[in-house]
Amino acid sequence: MINCFLMILKLFSIFIFITTFVTFDSKIYIKNYYPNGKLKEEGWMLNNQKTDYWFYYFENGLKKEEGHYKNNQKTNWWIFYDEKQTIIKKSEFINDRMNGLSIIYSKGEIAKAEKYSNGKKIKTWTNLSEFKKDNNF
Repeated sequence: MINCFLMILKLFSIFIFITTFVTFDSKIYIKNYYPNGKLKEEGWMLNNQKTDYWFYYFENGLKKEEGHYKNNQKTNWWIFYDEKQTIIKKSEFINDRMNGLSIIYSKGEIAKAEKYSNGKKIKTWTNLSEFKKDNNF
């Protein structure tokens, strides 16, 4: 009985080790470069699809945008920068389309907010009181 239990425990341990190894083996961090040698993009790949957090860069090497992927599609919040590294927009994505809020910045300050549904703009707010009123704040 004890031998059977030890054998099952040993097989379970081997199964866990192999499962963990395969999972980590298929997820890799990649970096792609422009012809000038500057970093173009970097992030995680899982089964040949973009996943988790990614960074994109302008040809001069400064950050252009960053955000989440799931199954090779943009998801959750993304942050977009101009070439001076100022945030110009923060947007929510679902299935690679803007879906939810998009906050637009001008000179480092919030200029307006937009709401998207399946990639189409459905509402724009240009002041905080309008936004609060429409969103029950």
